[in-house]
Amino acid sequence: MASIYPLAVQPSNGVRGSIPIPFLSSGRRWNGVCVELYRVRDIDIVREGRDHALTAFLRGSVNLYQERNGRSWQKTMRAGDIIVAPAGPPRILRHKEETEVAKVLLAPALVDEIVRTVAPERASQIELLDNFGTRDSYIEELVRRLIAELRADDIGSGLCAESLATELAVHLIRNHSTARKTAAVTFSALPRSKLQRVTDYIHDNLREELTLEKISQTLWMSPYHFAHVFKQAAGVAPHHYVVKCRIDRAKALLRGTDLSVTEIARQVGYSNLSHFSVAFHKRIGQTPSRYRSES
Repeated sequence: MASIYPLAVQPSNGVRGSIPIPFLSSGRRWNGVCVELYRVRDIDIVREGRDHALTAFLRGSVNLYQERNGRSWQKTMRAGDIIVAPAGPPRILRHKEETEVAKVLLAPALVDEIVRTVAPERASQIELLDNFGTRDSYIEELVRRLIAELRADDIGSGLCAESLATELAVHLIRNHSTARKTAAVTFSALPRSKLQRVTDYIHDNLREELTLEKISQTLWMSPYHFAHVFKQAAGVAPHHYVVKCRIDRAKALLRGTDLSVTEIARQVGYSNLSHFSVAFHKRIGQTPSRYRSES
C-alpha cells in the first residue's frame, strides 16, 4: 500500500518574516501526520496550506490576526484554544506576544481516504471547515497524546501516532466539516473471523515493527478504516493491543524460560532494553527483573 506522503512539513514559497522553527518535530517518520512544537513571538508570516493544520495553544495569551482567502479574523487565543485550518489558500498570521503551541499537520490524502471509505456516495460533498479559535476537549486530548508519543519516540510511537491521527481525522469529519449537514459518518463492523485473522498476525509478528499499514494489509483495508473498526471490535486501539500482546508474551518468557531480559526484549519487538523496561514497568508496575524474581 502506497504511503500518503509527502506532507508539507515546512513552508516554502510565499513565506515572509521570520520562519518559525519547531523545537521538537516528528518530521516525516509517521505516515500521514506530523507533530511540531513551537515557542514563538513576533510572528508575521504567510503559511502555506498544503496540509490540514490543527493548532493547539498550550501556554500564553496572544492577540492573533489571521487573513485567508480575502477574509480576516482577530481573536485573543489562550491555552486550550484550537484552530482548524483545512488545506487550501495560504494564511497570513501575525502576533507579538510569546506563546507555546502544538501544530498537527494531517495529509489531505488521509482525510480523503476516510471520507471515501465511510461515505463514498457523498465524498465530493464533504470538506473540512475553517474554525478560528474554538474549544474542543476531544481534539485537545488527542493532540496531547500525540505530543506524548513525540516525546517518547519509542518502538510503538509510530503505530500509536497513526492511530491517533485516524481518530483525529474522523472527529474532524464528524464535527468540523460539511458532513455535519448531511448524514452521520459511520464505519461498518469488523466480522469476528477478520478480527481473529488480524490478531493472529499480530501474535505471530511481535518481533517485527508493526505499523498500522502492515497490520491493515492483512485485511486489505486502508489503515484508517482498519484502526477505527478494530477499536470497535476489540475494545482497544491497535497500538494498545500490540503493547498488551508484547508485554503478555514477555511475562510468559520471564516466567517460563532462562532467556536474558535483553533477549526477551528482542523477541517481543524491543531492540532497546530501556524502552522495553519502561513499557513493562508502565503496564505491570515492576521491572522485568523484579517480575521474574517474584514469579
